[in-house]
Amino acid sequence: MADVTKLIEADHRAVEDLFAQFKRAQSKDFARKICDEIDAHAAAEERVFYPVVRDDVPGGSKLAREGADEHGDARQLIGRIKNTEDSDHLADLVSQLEQAITHHVQEEESEMLPKSREVLTPQRLDELGTAFEATKPS
Repeated sequence: MADVTKLIEADHRAVEDLFAQFKRAQSKDFARKICDEIDAHAAAEERVFYPVVRDDVPGGSKLAREGADEHGDARQLIGRIKNTEDSDHLADLVSQLEQAITHHVQEEESEMLPKSREVLTPQRLDELGTAFEATKPS
């Protein structure tokens, strides 16, 4: 299995690609797919990765709390996206979600993931990767 930090980064790239597809198609289906991917990713991080970051990574308690708070903000936008039928409003909400996710990704990839790689063994990162993948719906 892959290192959990690499799986998280791969999810980030996949969501970035979905945002790009949404911009081209402006489709409610792409918006739903973005929301579903973010929901699954956030749930897996919160169940598998964030507890380890909180307990084992120096400064990890603050990083995990900030990450979970940002997931909460994203979930509020996701709820609004799923409930809107107005295409202009949908595009605006997806844009807001993209900004929030971009900020979240930059923080994770510049702080949480590098610090985790420094202190967790490759074997532990792989174990977390297996658990992370198992937590996400197939």
